[in-house]
Amino acid sequence: MLNHIAKKRNLIERYSQGERNFEGWDLKGLDLSKVDLSNAILRNANLVFANLWEATLCNTDLSGANLSDADLCGASLLDSNLSNANITRTNFSYAGLSGVQFTNVIFSSANFRLAILNCTNLHGMNFQGANLQRAYLLEANLSNTDLSRVNLHHAFLFRANLSRSNLQNADLSEADLSESSLHGANLKGANLSEVDLREADLDRVDFSEINLRLANLSGLNLSNVNFIGSNLSKAILRGTILRGACFNGANMWNADFTNADLTGADLTGADLRGVNFDGANLKHALLDVGWMNEARICQTILPDGNISYRSCRS
Repeated sequence: MLNHIAKKRNLIERYSQGERNFEGWDLKGLDLSKVDLSNAILRNANLVFANLWEATLCNTDLSGANLSDADLCGASLLDSNLSNANITRTNFSYAGLSGVQFTNVIFSSANFRLAILNCTNLHGMNFQGANLQRAYLLEANLSNTDLSRVNLHHAFLFRANLSRSNLQNADLSEADLSESSLHGANLKGANLSEVDLREADLDRVDFSEINLRLANLSGLNLSNVNFIGSNLSKAILRGTILRGACFNGANMWNADFTNADLTGADLTGADLRGVNFDGANLKHALLDVGWMNEARICQTILPDGNISYRSCRS
């Protein structure tokens, strides 16, 4: 313990005197909570099990540092360099990480719950096993990243670039993906329940067998998109363009397709109980016999081109 206290005192005194280069220092297990080491050079430093709770490390060089099992909860690392750092099981919850360099970093088991990573370049990173629950990733570059099986529950991904990313079996429930780019992303087995996808780029996305319960897909152009076997119960697709889309075997219970364009869509085998097709265009759509007895239709264009007012209130 005395050795730890002496090391901490030595570090703080030399920093206060203007020294900034602490490359390779052994700071394992030190209590550095709330310490200000902004602009310091801690390249290749040993910070295993270090307590950096609410520390200020802005523009600090931590490249090659060993931060495994370190606690950086609430720390500020704006514009710092963590390239080649070891962050295995590191706790970054509530930390400010915008602008941080993460080149050649493995995020295995790292905790980013409620961390702020806005506008950060994370292109091509591997987040397998990381916790990004409620993380702030607004306008972050996550293109070509591996986010398979990652916890992104309630994450804030407004305008984030997730093009060609691997989100297989990821938990994106309640996430804000509005205006984000998911062009060519792999969403197989992902949980997208209650997600907000308004104005998102979903080009070349396959929604087959995906949980989209209570998801908001209003106003999007999803022509020819596959929703085979997906769960769209209570989903909101108001004004969505779904020309030629395939909903074979989908659960569409109580979904809202008000004013949606379903021209030529295939809805055979889908559960249409309670679906709202008010003002929707179903011209040339394929539907099972008796579907009108299950769905709500008012000013709806039927497959034969006729308009039905069947469910309109007087």
